[in-house]
Amino acid sequence: MRRKLALWFVLLIAGFLTGLILQYARLQRVQQQLSASTKQLGSCQSTEQLSQLRDTATMMYLEVVQKNYGKAGEQAKEFFDRAQRIGSSAEDPALQNLLRDVLASRDQITGDLAKGDAAALSEIQPVLFKLEQTAKH
Repeated sequence: MRRKLALWFVLLIAGFLTGLILQYARLQRVQQQLSASTKQLGSCQSTEQLSQLRDTATMMYLEVVQKNYGKAGEQAKEFFDRAQRIGSSAEDPALQNLLRDVLASRDQITGDLAKGDAAALSEIQPVLFKLEQTAKH
């Protein structure tokens, strides 16, 4: 009787350990999938932020073309504020360098827009071009 009880106890422990090992292996696979999904989500969020930044720059450009310098100034404020937020949280060094270059033109562009100077158009074009080139890569 004692042998049967010991055998059942050993079988119970073996079953428990088998289930534990299978669940551990499953957990590892799920964690790897979660990690891959998290990286993909981060990439998508970065791309989406860059797209919004490019859209704002495009709207700023269109307002300058239409000589709506007041609205272009509002778009410029939104654009540069967003560029600064993205740049402070970006992990990609190439993106940080791009946004640093973009932010370097902030004073010149906003100053020209405040004066209603059409020269702002020629300053916005390279910024928009850089954003387009980055979005294509």
